[in-house]
Amino acid sequence: MPRPTAPALLLLVAVCAACGTPAETRARMLQLDAQWRTGAMEPESFEVMVEAIRAVARQPEDDPARLAAVPELLRLVLKNPSAWVRREALHAAWQLASGLPPAEPVREDKLDRADFNARTERLEKLVMQDGDVDSAEAVGLATWLAGVRPPYEDVDLSVSTAEVVVSQALWRHDALGKAFRDGLPGCVQHALALVTLRGSADIWPVVREEALDSVRHMHPDAAMALVSGVLSRETDSAVVLAALDSVAALAPRLDPADLRALLAPLQDSTDVAVRSQIRTLLGPDAG
Repeated sequence: MPRPTAPALLLLVAVCAACGTPAETRARMLQLDAQWRTGAMEPESFEVMVEAIRAVARQPEDDPARLAAVPELLRLVLKNPSAWVRREALHAAWQLASGLPPAEPVREDKLDRADFNARTERLEKLVMQDGDVDSAEAVGLATWLAGVRPPYEDVDLSVSTAEVVVSQALWRHDALGKAFRDGLPGCVQHALALVTLRGSADIWPVVREEALDSVRHMHPDAAMALVSGVLSRETDSAVVLAALDSVAALAPRLDPADLRALLAPLQDSTDVAVRSQIRTLLGPDAG
């Protein structure tokens, strides 16, 4: 059975959004990424890439179009051959999404792939044929797509779905666009959560460190589950400290008993900085 695929038409961002410095910077970023994946690397292109990512992340907070870059950055996290670029891209993606409402609990849907493809193809057909995009059917399909939460193993689909939702939400000014806008926060945050989870298992510590620093932006339940898994296996102190910094940021929203159960086994760590941070988090009664 074929894997779910996001409709190609809906992945296109409106032409009017493709002008201006942010769009040109994103285009350069994607061009370099494509070149690197084939093994070609222009002189000084690494510096250009990093600056492009940082420039994209500096878009004004009151500009909703900034969210258009989030799926593109998440693809860099998943695919770019440079660990440092993956790190920069994950940081920038969360920075651009900082204005979204608080993250919802992470949910993973069990997708019927045939049904998923049939629904997305129907939505694409309605749009391509200039059908009644204000109809209950079209709005219902848009609401459904924005509400889909692909499982961890379908992280690429989650990013593609987020790209569809963001692009349509930004440029459509009809009922269909409103449906996409209503579902945008949860859809984007789900993609961010899955990519962050993937980053937490990256082979390079610099990416894992950024992923663990970013979990503070996730729903506390998901963050604690991720941190718990990482602390049970991680040997790099910088990554552990990033995880503990996120735990500290989330602590006011955590159950004290859960916090103690998570941290107590590590309070005798041989790393002085880790031990100090854990005892600070556990409070004056720490052993």
